[in-house]
Amino acid sequence: MDIRQHRLAWRWTDSRYAVLPEDVLAELQPIEEVEAKPFHELALSFLGTDALSSEFNSCMASTASLSGEEGSNWLAQQEPLSEQEVVLSWDPAVALKTSWAIFVEYWQEFCYPASDDLLVWPSVGNWVLLYHHEEELYFGRRIVDA
Repeated sequence: MDIRQHRLAWRWTDSRYAVLPEDVLAELQPIEEVEAKPFHELALSFLGTDALSSEFNSCMASTASLSGEEGSNWLAQQEPLSEQEVVLSWDPAVALKTSWAIFVEYWQEFCYPASDDLLVWPSVGNWVLLYHHEEELYFGRRIVDA
């Protein structure tokens, strides 16, 4: 599937919302609906009662008071390895892969207030990001027993 066939493509290709550069669109790799469900099931395992599971040492930022640049800076401070591949999962049928760098730069085009609960995590790694629809970002690193 091409990114233009993705259920959320309007967010990145419609001038009423945002039009991302072609080279960025080329880096958004849609995950077919049948393949999105296992990713979402994994994503749900990262959640606790109100935010991230207690398996993660987490911090929170309210996006309501952040500019796009401030949000990008906060995200980059949490995880500086920008070129790693990440999975984005909105629900059992909607997911994609891209680089952390693209997510950090365009996070506002992936995270819509009032409608989105989005989980982002690396293909290989020990951290997770939750965007909660009440305009909160939770970044957590898995707690490793000593």
